[in-house]
Amino acid sequence: MGKYSELLSDAIKSMIEVKEERDLDSLFTGGHTTALTHTIAGLDDFELMAFIVVRDPA
Repeated sequence: MGKYSELLSDAIKSMIEVKEERDLDSLFTGGHTTALTHTIAGLDDFELMAFIVVRDPA
């Protein structure tokens, strides 16, 4: 289970990085900015509900 929690943590870190990049980009484009809205602080913003495994029977 630790391996999967680590993968979830890595995925969340990646989401945070992408969100920060988009927020910065939105500051320098026309229209409204997304900076400081709908922030993702980290793992505490998510709850792992269940794991599902889909396997090929072959």
